[in-house]
Amino acid sequence: MALKLPYDLEEEILSRVPWKSLATLRCVCKLWNSLILEERLNKKNLSFHMHSYSGEHRFVITDRGPNISAVGIEEQKNVVDPLSLIVQDFTLVRVRPCEPIKVYKTVHCDGLLLCVMDNQLLVRNPLLKETTWIKCGSDFHQLDDAYSLGYLSHCDYKILRFRCASNSRNKPSRVEVCEVAFKTWKVIDNISFDWFLSVPLSILSLRGTPYCIGLREDHTAFVQSYDFYKERFQPIDDLPFTYDEMNPIALEIYKGDRLSVLEQCHKTRKICIWVKHWLMLTSRTKLLVVDIPEFPLLYPRRTLLSTNYYFDKNNRLVITFNDSGRKRLSIIRVINDKEFQVIKADESECRFPFLCSYVPSLLRIPGFSKQDTSRIHWRKRRFN
Repeated sequence: MALKLPYDLEEEILSRVPWKSLATLRCVCKLWNSLILEERLNKKNLSFHMHSYSGEHRFVITDRGPNISAVGIEEQKNVVDPLSLIVQDFTLVRVRPCEPIKVYKTVHCDGLLLCVMDNQLLVRNPLLKETTWIKCGSDFHQLDDAYSLGYLSHCDYKILRFRCASNSRNKPSRVEVCEVAFKTWKVIDNISFDWFLSVPLSILSLRGTPYCIGLREDHTAFVQSYDFYKERFQPIDDLPFTYDEMNPIALEIYKGDRLSVLEQCHKTRKICIWVKHWLMLTSRTKLLVVDIPEFPLLYPRRTLLSTNYYFDKNNRLVITFNDSGRKRLSIIRVINDKEFQVIKADESECRFPFLCSYVPSLLRIPGFSKQDTSRIHWRKRRFN
């Protein structure tokens, strides 16, 4: 006789299952399919697996064209084994070939990707193959406009679009917020900028709140956030080092619930990473120091290419860098205090690629409808 488990117990069990297995379990029955796609279960799943956040980590590469790839490092049995890549094709192709898609940037938030194009945006979940298109204003500039995807709750996703006056080319500063479910934009007034964004841009979303690295006029660097509820920017804290425009810096999420910041000395190639739980701790912790003289410079001066990094299941640093001579992207994994491994992430020459981090999830897009998928064609390739 079949054993019928209580609904709450089924939900608790499924919330502890990794997303890759959850995706397979959707076909067991209609009840499990609807349960797995529920917001409450997905929030539990994200919370439970938060400390293994990097288990399925990918780097999304966009080359200012239709091509989008998600690359990651395949887990190895032995550290000395050569690295191998997992490559997933996220490329979008219009139904009408005469209208090519040109993606300038991608932004990630809890498994959802925001793709920035000319005067339109696309929010998508590559795992569920859900998409929704959003129109935006015609006053678009691919270099000056910054974007982030966040939320007040998981059923209330919002897009932040802003431009710092000191970053723009004779264009006024502005802040706009879009509700994804209703595709409506709101201009946020009474916001003045006494800071500008660091270049390359380092913007991410942690638990629905956008964070970025800002620079003041005196070139002191700090972490800036945007509060969707109060509709204003809020400085968090100064960075734990003196800003030097020659030194590569980056902002990333650590273990799913903390912000980490990286700096590399352009002379010694020494890398330092600090971590801080911005809501609970008052002090920073120096998480890691990589002091290998032959370590490459992560990116050259005056580049638009950002640096992304994460820590794998064995707590080893995995980081991207730009080969300025070949204009190609590579991934480095630090084995110990003397050794590191390098693998090319992109064989093609990329003049100005854009990077973001990505971790898959089963979170659904608010207001998603199947009609939205008729505007794009997905290349049939299994998500592994």
